[in-house]
Amino acid sequence: MSNNTIGSGAAHALALLLREDPLLVRHGLVVGGGGLVGVDDGNNDVINSPAHSYASSLLHVGGHNPNKDASSSSSSSSSTSSSSSSSAKWMTSSGGEYRQRATEALAEVDRKLALVESLSVRISREAPEMVAGPLLRSHGFDLASTSVAGGGSLGGGRGEVAASSVAEDRPAATTTTLVASRDKAERIARQSQLLDVIARRVESTLLRGATRMESATSRLSRVLSLSATLKMMLRLQFEARKVLHAGVGLDSAGIVGGQSSSSSSSSSSSYRLDAFVDLRDLTRAAASVAAMEGLLAHPSLTPENDGDGSERIDVVERLRPRAKAVATIVRRSAAGLMDELQGDHPTASGTAASLTRLGATLQVYFHLGELPEASWKAVSSALAATEKASSQLFHPTALKKMKEAAQAEAKASADAESSAVRVNDDGDSSKKSVSESNNPRQRKKQYEATYDRLYQRKLREKRAAAALAWSTSVFDAASRVWNLHRVLARRNDPVSRKNFLEVISESPVPAEFSDAERRLLALQNRNSGSIALSRSNFSLFSLFWMEMSIGLGGRISRLIKYDNGSLEGDVAALFPAVRSASLSMVTELYDIMQMGLSSSAVGDSSVSGLSSTVLGGSDVLEDSVFFGGSNGGGTLGAGLDSEDYFDRADEAAGGGGGFFGASADAWTHIDSNSGGTEATQGLGTASSASSSLTTAVFTSPEWLALQGDNADGISTGLSALQTAFLKECKNRLFAPLDYLFPEAVSVDENGIAIPCLPTLPTRYDLAKLDANIREELSFADPRQGGGDFSMAPMISDVVVEMLIKFCLSARRAISECEEGRILDSRSGSIPESMAHNLSVAGVMNSLASFVRNAPENTFVYPYRPAQSTQHEEASHSCRMALLPALKEIDSLVKTSILDPLCRAMNRLVFTALVKMHRGTYLQESIDATSQPSSFVQLYLADQYDNIACTYLAQLPNEYAIAVASTVAMFSIYSFVSNAALLRPLGETSRLRLTQDLADFELALEQFVFKGGTSLSLSQIADGKPYAELRAFRQLLYWTALEDKTLSPAEVAKGLLRDTWVKDLRPSTLFHFLFSFAPARLTSPHHFKRMDAGEYVGALVKLNGSVEDGEASAWMTTMACCDSYQQRESLDGAITDGDRRIGALLMVLGPELLRRRRQ
Repeated sequence: MSNNTIGSGAAHALALLLREDPLLVRHGLVVGGGGLVGVDDGNNDVINSPAHSYASSLLHVGGHNPNKDASSSSSSSSSTSSSSSSSAKWMTSSGGEYRQRATEALAEVDRKLALVESLSVRISREAPEMVAGPLLRSHGFDLASTSVAGGGSLGGGRGEVAASSVAEDRPAATTTTLVASRDKAERIARQSQLLDVIARRVESTLLRGATRMESATSRLSRVLSLSATLKMMLRLQFEARKVLHAGVGLDSAGIVGGQSSSSSSSSSSSYRLDAFVDLRDLTRAAASVAAMEGLLAHPSLTPENDGDGSERIDVVERLRPRAKAVATIVRRSAAGLMDELQGDHPTASGTAASLTRLGATLQVYFHLGELPEASWKAVSSALAATEKASSQLFHPTALKKMKEAAQAEAKASADAESSAVRVNDDGDSSKKSVSESNNPRQRKKQYEATYDRLYQRKLREKRAAAALAWSTSVFDAASRVWNLHRVLARRNDPVSRKNFLEVISESPVPAEFSDAERRLLALQNRNSGSIALSRSNFSLFSLFWMEMSIGLGGRISRLIKYDNGSLEGDVAALFPAVRSASLSMVTELYDIMQMGLSSSAVGDSSVSGLSSTVLGGSDVLEDSVFFGGSNGGGTLGAGLDSEDYFDRADEAAGGGGGFFGASADAWTHIDSNSGGTEATQGLGTASSASSSLTTAVFTSPEWLALQGDNADGISTGLSALQTAFLKECKNRLFAPLDYLFPEAVSVDENGIAIPCLPTLPTRYDLAKLDANIREELSFADPRQGGGDFSMAPMISDVVVEMLIKFCLSARRAISECEEGRILDSRSGSIPESMAHNLSVAGVMNSLASFVRNAPENTFVYPYRPAQSTQHEEASHSCRMALLPALKEIDSLVKTSILDPLCRAMNRLVFTALVKMHRGTYLQESIDATSQPSSFVQLYLADQYDNIACTYLAQLPNEYAIAVASTVAMFSIYSFVSNAALLRPLGETSRLRLTQDLADFELALEQFVFKGGTSLSLSQIADGKPYAELRAFRQLLYWTALEDKTLSPAEVAKGLLRDTWVKDLRPSTLFHFLFSFAPARLTSPHHFKRMDAGEYVGALVKLNGSVEDGEASAWMTTMACCDSYQQRESLDGAITDGDRRIGALLMVLGPELLRRRRQ
């Protein structure tokens, strides 16, 4: 039984192994219950592994022949118990026997595996379906094995064993076998062949039907094609009849009986259709030409083979030369009209008639499909005109010719003037000077001065004339472009309703305007990132103006750099005249543009209404306001209220149209009898620019573009010229500064250099500086310098830079000495360093006076007694621009000279004021008349007299006022603060103090007056110091404390009601109340263990400021009151003073400080 079980297991394992593919086994795949499965690595086992089953069977039996037939093991499947006992017996065997038997079993397995591999190779060669089954199942074909009749490919019992083993592993399934699949495939192949035959039959049937249909419809197609060709021929004949036989215009032009005018096209006088027919016929002809060209270009009417005559259509070929001739004449006439309107002919003007013809010409080009090319060509022509005008002005030869012409004219004028003077001298013997006649040097000097004066004037005139000619040419070109842009913007095609400007915007911008397009695109992309110009804001004029500015900037830059900058000075001298002419040009152009925009706005509101005569919005082309016509007499001035307004709809002078429009042909009809006034008569002079438009012009895009910039390293517009001009101005103004404030050199007897003060500018140097400033400012005067008044702030900025540099040099020249050595209190004389600084202050004051009066002396005084608003405005703007320089001069003098001087004077006065604490106001005698002179007369009067005579008299009036005001303010605050600290203060002391107050006020008034000023004490520091001085006199005789029944709150309330209390500082009132207090209430300076003068010095600064010391004085007062309260609580027996003072101070303090802050 055991042998049968082992044999059955081995046969089972061998049967399974024979069914495996060696490649699948090599990759770890075996045949499981449902097909191919993998190895379970986690359990270190193989699911249904036949190799392990076979090895286990070999190990369970001893001495079993492995080569025994596998079929004999089928009867031992029920001997499980016997196998288990045998396995147990085997497990009890010795270790050596176990290893030997295992080795033999493994060797047997290897041999079996080799046999299985050879068998699998043989099976894959002889019976591939045995191997393909698992592969098909692994790829998704569930070909489960079924019972196979017969022996199969393996033959005999081996196939039966395999079938039975598979049946035991998984349940049987009724599925399609490989043979069945093959049979099914063969059936499908036969069916496909049958369907293929059917499809070929159907296709042949359909093909025969399609052939019959094509043969039937080809005749219809030929009929339709012939019909279309006939229609085109009829349309061609119709258009040709309209052009050739509708009127006499083309017959007069030379097209008679089908003859072409090409034979005479080479003559110098080209055909001009507008000379024979009106513009309405030209527009119709253009529309017909466009239609005929489109028809002739059609393939049906175009011969495919020029050599084959059968392909030609006789009617078409007879009309083709005539159509080409008409197209040539129409294009030539349109080009002639465009050239005439663009100023190539002297008859061109800016009247409404010319602009009407421009609209008709553009309509012709629109019909011909050449509108963008014609418009860009017109703009390019205007740009070329501006380039030509710029080359005639900004060119080395032009500059040379201007100088030569000015020299020749100046020499001739100087010779004539010298001859006239000589004749007058010879004729009047009484006035003849023998010494002068015999002095050729003097005559030569006068002649050179006359020649130089005349040369500068002539050169200025030449520059102004050249700049005016340049601006006139630019203005003419710009006006033509603007008129073109306006007509394009308001013109629509009557049929397609297509706006002409939109047609231009859809076309590419020419390469010559690429720089302008890039700059405008950069301006447009500030808030967006578009790559093309906006069609809604597209402007031909903007592109033209920007390109003109770019070209102008490049030309000026090249001229400045020409010959290593040798012409930079001559080029810079052109700027005043060029700027004046440019401003006049832009102003007039701005007027025209604003007039057109305003009329366009009105037109927009009117053309929206119903009009039975308007086609395509051409009504506005007849508006006199839109085209700049006058409102006076003639057809140009015909308005809506004119009787013949609508009757002039067909007149070429543009008298009609209005906002209600005209017929479609009204704007092209020419009336040779109607005379029109020209819209522009040149630029005029700079005075034509009204001041009301100046601000708007300066902020307009045209002026900003013409001014130019240097943002991307490329100079545009007039920026390079302006930079060169300002550079030359700066060089001329800064040149004298190199010789001012030179360092003085001095040596002693031993040849050793000793320090000395710098040399100061003389009056002649300052006068020369003033002359230079006025000369530079005069460039902004149209009469004196040929420039424009708007240049005044620009030149003033350069003057400010020069004055700032002058102040820096002056600062280095100021003597830096100690404040203690500024004044000599012993001798009363001025030290050398202080005298030098006072001289510097005088120099700066003179310079400030020159700068302050320069605008008036330049723009106003030369024209007195006449008055001009423009001159007044220029003087005011120049004065405002020079204010930073005046502030810099005043700041230098104040911080470096006056402030140290004031501090030194105040320190000297303060030294005398503190002497009042040395017993001057003690109770010595009731008889005040027996006392010597007052304190002010003893110590202060002489001090003020010395300061006024020694220092203030030498200072200029402006600086003397500042010094006197500072000293007086400090003296008043210091005197009152020192007097308030006097303690005790009896009746006699009050009388003496009152007398001293009167003497002190008189001394200060004399001090200020002797300083050379008319300033009073009530005008110093808004009158606050003087008001406190007068209020302190009232405080001396305040008697509210005599009523002992009043409480501290009632006394404080009554004191605060007095009007003079608001003029006192809180510290003054606090300190004065200490004079009524008991002795135990310590004075503030005693509490802080300071001298009275030192304490007052902390309250009043040397510059006269007192705000910083009030808070400190109140803190000190509160500390004194607190200390007094502590002492009073310890000893209540107080016999002297008023005990209410402490409480009174605590009540008054917060309220007084609150009022002070407000």
